Amino acid sequence: MALIFEETLNPWWEQFAITGFPSGLVISGQVYRGTKYQLTTAQLLALQTTAVTLVPAPVTGGGISTPPAGFAYYPTRLKAEYIFNSTAFTIANADNAFQIEYVGKSTALLSMLVTGLVDQSASTIAVNSVTTPGPKIALANCANLGLEVKLIGTTPALTLGNGAVNLFLEYTIIPLF
Repeated sequence: MALIFEETLNPWWEQFAITGFPSGLVISGQVYRGTKYQLTTAQLLALQTTAVTLVPAPVTGGGISTPPAGFAYYPTRLKAEYIFNSTAFTIANADNAFQIEYVGKSTALLSMLVTGLVDQSASTIAVNSVTTPGPKIALANCANLGLEVKLIGTTPALTLGNGAVNLFLEYTIIPLF
């Protein structure tokens, strides 16, 4: 049996301190976490070309004698809350959507159309969950990577608006052995 010392384990746990669920929730061996992030007007206008990291890559190893090969994050639910300011965003096409991906990859893990959300003249909320099995992804394309949000669809996606979007992302942490 390997001993794990507190000073070894603490850096691993600290990576989860920024989440909305400080301890997480364990169900059937899966760790469920969440994070929140506010996208500013400038970030929304640039989101089609400049992704925003929502969850940093996990810390692996940490001196544990037999660490797992790493971890994979799997997003399960996205909630978006549009905070209207004074001008609704103009959307290029109905195909524009927030898309959750692994950092530096392009596989859609979870997405939400922005039509009916940021083009409104009032604060609005939307929720989207994974209801079907997600995509099959090679470990090289998901192991030890963070999660980011991009804006996909017709270019330019958003123009002429202001306001902010609060994103609340729930995900599971899957140990890879």
